Amino acid sequence: MTTVKGFLLPICVSTTMFALSGCSSLMAHVAPYERYYPGTAHDIDMIGDDNHGWLMRSLLIVDLPFSAMLDTVLLPYDLYRASDTEGRSSPRKTISDSDKEKQNKGLMKGSGYTPPPQEKSSDKK
Repeated sequence: MTTVKGFLLPICVSTTMFALSGCSSLMAHVAPYERYYPGTAHDIDMIGDDNHGWLMRSLLIVDLPFSAMLDTVLLPYDLYRASDTEGRSSPRKTISDSDKEKQNKGLMKGSGYTPPPQEKSSDKK
């Protein structure tokens, strides 16, 4: 029985460490291209932000070296993404432009889309 405990504990700990390692870097690389070392930069920005509590800052400090390591491994991919995105707009802008075009053509009726309320000229006073 002690061999099972001695065998499972290292596996659980290493699996947890692997799952948590480079979390900020993984999230940053899924998003549209921002800059080089995005996970590390996000960790540093969030550690310095006063809106996060001590628990979150502690997790970010633990995540920082793993994010830096993963950002270093993914640096060639970042270089490729930086050169590839020069003429393209972000996916968010593309979807927003598409929605505006569909709304202007009247294709958004019945889809559950409600335009934001507009101010009346008499309400601006």
